[in-house]
Formats: sequence, structure tokens, C-alpha cells
Amino acid sequence: MRFTRPTRVFWLALLAPLLLVACRIEQSAPESPSAVSTEAPSGLARGYMLGFSSIPAELTERAYLDTYDLAATHGEALLLQRPPAWADFLPGATISEALRSQTLAEKRAGETRGLDLVYVLDPFDPATRSGLQGVPASHAGGTLADGDLRQALLADALFIARNVRPAYLVIGHEVNVVFERDPAAYTEFVSIYSETYDAVKEAVPDTEVLTSFQYEELLGVIPWLPPHAPRWELLQDFDGRLDQFGITTYPSFAFAVARKVQPFYYAQISERTNLPVAFVSAGYASGVGREGINASTPAEQRRFLQRLFSDADDLGASLLVWLLSRDLSYATEPPEDLVATLGLQAVDGTPKEAWPAWLDAVRRPYDPVEAERARFARLEAAANDGDATPATGVGGP
Repeated sequence: MRFTRPTRVFWLALLAPLLLVACRIEQSAPESPSAVSTEAPSGLARGYMLGFSSIPAELTERAYLDTYDLAATHGEALLLQRPPAWADFLPGATISEALRSQTLAEKRAGETRGLDLVYVLDPFDPATRSGLQGVPASHAGGTLADGDLRQALLADALFIARNVRPAYLVIGHEVNVVFERDPAAYTEFVSIYSETYDAVKEAVPDTEVLTSFQYEELLGVIPWLPPHAPRWELLQDFDGRLDQFGITTYPSFAFAVARKVQPFYYAQISERTNLPVAFVSAGYASGVGREGINASTPAEQRRFLQRLFSDADDLGASLLVWLLSRDLSYATEPPEDLVATLGLQAVDGTPKEAWPAWLDAVRRPYDPVEAERARFARLEAAANDGDATPATGVGGP
């Protein structure tokens, strides 16, 4: 399989739809009350919030707002993502009214629906992961070695933390991909991330602050890229400044069928870190993609989702965001076409085979304390049988 720009096929596909509708954010709180489901909880407690991203099925205002409603009805969290507003936070600049209005609208739309927000501030160009995205002309070609851009990133993160107070603030996205493409840019990011983490935690201690790692790239299993040994050592670069181990994961790009995802695929995380695991974004295709990518079916998507819930329980995960609630009507051309069928519903809202599995998980009571008690009971039972492996590795702050 050959791609002239392999990073575009995978990374840009995940971000382009959101960037296209960034200006279509709700301008006022909805008139209707919260859409949160009132169905009685049933089943074993789960310790992780469930949610979707705000990427809409169609490029309309209504479809964008539907992502909020669907997340509230069938989960507790919503993922939002944008590049830094560099120009608003450069020395001498004033925060624009457009940014203030968008931020307030996001916060109000989430609060009205009872949603916890997962906010991703992504400074790197998703097409290459070797440069910054959206840098103003005055700093064209600049890097995070530039003091102005470093402070702009820090100031924007503080702006989000203080004004939105998200449950999770993810500073930098899939940063191990930056390490693979541009080690110098990665080193510069690690430096400003440390400063930003400290500033945000001092300002808003209750927000979970982290960066994210692309899990398939971390393990070196993306088939069209050079294979490499797992890069677990990268976690050491953030030691003491990660509240959670955040990952994005899309195994259908690496494994044609769900059963080929090894049993230890996520379980091995507990051998590398004691940090809580946050699935910042996950997905598995339900259809066949071009050139053999995503050689999947609706049944394979369901099998993977059921497996993911089981692994999240065993890991004691705190968050599980599925990238797309619905398929994308507009993702018909490369590279976006490869993510078009990650939704759990068709574009028109018709449920796929995996949707009942999601509903079953949503109905389970969200009770982190009870879920952790049950998890430790399972670990203790396994230890008595000689099957448990204690977690070792990077710890939290």
C-alpha cells in the first residue's frame, strides 16, 4: 500500500470536518431543556464517562447542534477541538469578540445539556505534524522556540481553563506523531507544555490536564508507516505533569477484523503507567475503505466496541469518547473518506449493529467509586488465582 502523504490519510481526516464547521458554533443556549436521558440505570457500574466529538454528520448548523443533543442523550461528555487562537494572545493583542462569543456559546451549550466538556487545544498542523497550524502572517514559519508563540499557547490554555472550566483540557494532540515527524518541534512542545500544565493547574485545579498520544503510532503498528518498537519511554517526558494517560485509538486502520486486535492490546497499558486512562477519541470503521484500509463490517465494529468497553472496565478508565456519533455525508474524497464510516449511526440516524452495545453501556450507572471497588475485587480474585500483573511505570503528579 503506498501513499504519497501518509500522514494526511490518517491525521488530517480526523480533524478536517471539525475545522470546516468551527465557525458554525451555536450562538445562544438552546430554548429546550436538557436532552439527557431519564431512563433508569441498569447493569454493573462503569467508571468512565461516555461521549462523542462535535464533528457533525452534515455541514449544517442543525447537524452541528445535533452532536450536542446526541451526546447529552446518550452519554455525559462532548469532545471539542480547535487550534490555538495565536493572534488573540500575541504580545499587545486583544482577545477578539468572535473568540469570546464562540467560547461562551460552547460552554453554555454544554452546561444547558448537562455535558462535561473535553477540550483539545492542538497547536500542530494535522497534515504534517511537523509545523504549527494557523500561525498569523507576522509569525509565519514560527515554531514553539519563539517566545511569543510559546506564551500565546500558554495564555490560550489559561483562557479555556478559566472561562470554560472543562472536565478535561488536552494540550497538544497525538504528540507522539510530532516526535516521529519532527523531534525538535516535539522537544519544544514538551518544554512549553510543562509550563502550561503548571499554570493551568494553579488557576483551575479541578480540571484534568493532559496531552494525548496516538496509540497505534505509539505501538508502531500503522501498516503504511515504517514499523518501530513501542515508544512507551515518551511518557517519561511528561512525568509528574499528566493527570491522565490520554490516547486516541483507531485499530481498524491497522487490523482488518476486530479479532486480530490482540487480547493484551490495551491491557498492556497497566504495565506501563499507573495513570488513569482516558480514551480521548476512539473509533472502528463499519465499512470497507479504499486500498484495503478499513476492511471491516458493522459486525466487526460492534465486536470491537464491546471489547473496548470490557477493556475500559479492566483498566479503570475515566473517559471513553467515540469519535463520530454518525457517519459523515461529506467525507467522500481522500483523505476524509477513510473515517466516513466510524459513526455508530448512519448519516440519517439509522442505528448500526454497534448502537445497542453503546446504549447498554450508557444505561449502566456512572459510578466511578463503585466501579473501582468492583475492579479491585476482580484484580484481587485474579491475584489469588495467580493471573494478576501489578502495574508499574510512570506515575501521576
